Amino acid sequence: MGSNRLFWPQETMDTWIVEENASIEDDVLKIVDEGHRYKLSQAVHFVADVGDGNDPHKLVGRVKELETLEDMGAEHYMDSVLIEDSAYEVVPGFTGEPILEVVSKITMKSADISGAVMTQAGEDGDSEDTELLAKFLLDNL
Repeated sequence: MGSNRLFWPQETMDTWIVEENASIEDDVLKIVDEGHRYKLSQAVHFVADVGDGNDPHKLVGRVKELETLEDMGAEHYMDSVLIEDSAYEVVPGFTGEPILEVVSKITMKSADISGAVMTQAGEDGDSEDTELLAKFLLDNL
């Protein structure tokens, strides 16, 4: 995943839910006071190499989603992860990718721009260039 993500330990999430500061519906976390929403994925934060301390996979201090761990051939249980001959202490939790409401507004503005450009094209008669410009704007905004 190449976008910005946040990590929350499971303990923090539990506290937020109990105190009704956040709600989770399906895989979406909503922070009540702020109204921010995040698409959640289960993840772990690597805090220590409990084997020989060499951290051969360079994971200490990093966060990995469970799906990524599976792809790496890692075994995860509670607060431990085993990768080949390495053992790590982890903090279970969730990553959250912000859900931006702006996306739908941009799409609507793109459609308005396309309509405005197409209207102008009909008056000038140069519709092929205008259609290409409208397609470019719609694909890239």
